[in-house]
Amino acid sequence: MAVEKQLTIRPAIASDNSRIRDIVQTSLGDFGIVAEFDGLDAAIGNAGFPESKNTIELVAVYAGEIYGCVAVQEIDQHQGKLFGFHVDHQLRGKGIGRALLTHALEKARQLGYTGLHLDTWDNMHSAIRLYESLGWIAAPDPAPESGANRAYFLDIT
Repeated sequence: MAVEKQLTIRPAIASDNSRIRDIVQTSLGDFGIVAEFDGLDAAIGNAGFPESKNTIELVAVYAGEIYGCVAVQEIDQHQGKLFGFHVDHQLRGKGIGRALLTHALEKARQLGYTGLHLDTWDNMHSAIRLYESLGWIAAPDPAPESGANRAYFLDIT
C-alpha cells in the first residue's frame, strides 16, 4: 500500500476532534493507559478547538479518514513540547508517523522553535525507534506526575 503518496498532513479543525480522541484512546489503550482528556492528555484532547493552547495541531489524512495526530505547545518562546502523537493501529508502520512528525518539526522550525521536548513510555518501542531515527536524544526522566517514564529532546536549529 503506497500510503505516503495518498497521505495529507493538515491542521486539525474542530470537526476532527472526535476522531483524534478515538485514535488517542485506542492507541493508549493498547498500552493499558486510559486517556485523560481533562488532565494529562488535555493538549491533544483540545485539538482543533479555539480554546486550545497548542501552537501546532496536525492530523494525517489517508483516503479521506484521519489516521494520526500530533500537537505542540510552547514552553517558552524558543522551546516546544510534543503531545498526543498517535497513529491508528490499522496503519502503523506505513510511514504515517514519520510524515506527521516530520511535518510537526518543520512547523516548529517555522515558528522559531530551537528545540522540542516530549515524554513517553519505555514500552512504546515503535515510537521510540522513530524518535531516535529522527535525532531525538534521551533526556532526564520526567517527573512521576507527568504520566510517562521517559523523556526526549530534539535540537531543531
